[in-house]
Amino acid sequence: MILFLVRANLSVAMGIVIVSTYPDKKSISRVAHIVVEKKLAACVNYTKINSVYTWKNKIHNTKEFLALFKTTTTSKQKLKETIAKTHPYEVPEIVELKMDNVSLPYMKWLEDSTLGRKPKKRNNSSKR
Repeated sequence: MILFLVRANLSVAMGIVIVSTYPDKKSISRVAHIVVEKKLAACVNYTKINSVYTWKNKIHNTKEFLALFKTTTTSKQKLKETIAKTHPYEVPEIVELKMDNVSLPYMKWLEDSTLGRKPKKRNNSSKR
């Protein structure tokens, strides 16, 4: 019964992480600001990494930026479309990972910060 009551308070949306890589800080910073401003992602983490990969039959060892876009199932499609449209790579990495065992406060923040759910109006008891 307790599990049911807890589940009843959960929202319909799930947390999603979209993973991508970018060639430089300028390009990921620009995209991060766009998607957070449009509420397609609640947060974008990015950091410099080294990547080894094949491209056009050659092995490359390159410095890139790994980006983690935190969003919800409600916003993920528009987010992926925006990443694809704005990405500087010919074949951008756009990988979707489903979040599991997300804390309720974090999930609520994620939804409130994206198109997942409109924030509820606060009852301001000081105004009577």
